[in-house]
Amino acid sequence: MYLACLMDNRHGRRFLIRHSFDDGDCYRSRDLFDLGADPARFIHYPGGNGFYIDSRIEEGIAAKGLTVSQDDLEPIFMPFLDPHIRRVIDGFDRRARNGTPRTACGSSDKVHLFDRYRLHYLKLGRIEHRSMGCMPRHFYRGLQEKSRDEIEYDFIDAEQILKPHELARYTYQIFDLQACFSESFARSHPEGLDQTQMDRFFVDRLCRLNHDTTFWAGCPSESGLRYHLIRYAVMYFDNAFPTRDPFHDYLRDFMNRHRVYRPPQSVQISLAESAKLFDVSVDTLKKMDCRTLIRQYRKLAMQHHPDKGGDQDHFVRLNAAYHKLLNRKSRS
Repeated sequence: MYLACLMDNRHGRRFLIRHSFDDGDCYRSRDLFDLGADPARFIHYPGGNGFYIDSRIEEGIAAKGLTVSQDDLEPIFMPFLDPHIRRVIDGFDRRARNGTPRTACGSSDKVHLFDRYRLHYLKLGRIEHRSMGCMPRHFYRGLQEKSRDEIEYDFIDAEQILKPHELARYTYQIFDLQACFSESFARSHPEGLDQTQMDRFFVDRLCRLNHDTTFWAGCPSESGLRYHLIRYAVMYFDNAFPTRDPFHDYLRDFMNRHRVYRPPQSVQISLAESAKLFDVSVDTLKKMDCRTLIRQYRKLAMQHHPDKGGDQDHFVRLNAAYHKLLNRKSRS
């Protein structure tokens, strides 16, 4: 189940609970319960931090042939919950609030290219065409066993992470407008391209997607631009590419290159080298107790510390030998 939001010219915004189901050919969606303009009216607060969903919803959905529980309904009503109670319960029982996870991991070949572009950008911050065919199957798990309508509402939620200055680049990349230009800077500096041409290419690709029967499989036909594509037209025409700041680009590149933590390689020290570093024989080093080892280490550390003019590599190896010996002697 998922929450759908529709805009009605007469009554404004309206919320519905919907459900994706497999009709044999594809996944479709159907309405289960009309929540009206204010879903919060179905949430009851008996006291303290407790709450429950009105039983009328369970009964109404049961009449449609689907049995649901309070745990199933909770994720749908979470955005309308009292902010204080939501903060209190946040972090508890996330698995139940997020519903039963889907385990299907279909092939990425069955995922529409437009969905793949959007998923890559929202998860990775960019679209790398060369790596798209190498992603593991579970990368696309969230797109499995869902109707087109439910997938689109999932993307609406996921796109909330985008900042206003990212929207122009987001639409530029997910519609693959760079492929329409031969300029070498089309990928990195789209703001330098001919805007009139770009607008024409965008409208053309938007119309093609609007009439793509494979993409909209299971959805009823609509006249004009489909409801779920209107937001991309707004994103594109109401936002401009931000002015490039070389210093900001440098910082972003630096952060991207250091996102993956690489732990330092452990220093391998033999017992003979440790004895040499501690300026004693191997036999003497073996007989040292922890207190003597610590005293000897502190004496040598004062001599070889880089701040005292010592050699950096020598001090690193001395430190590694000390910790290795101290752990060994502490266990014995």
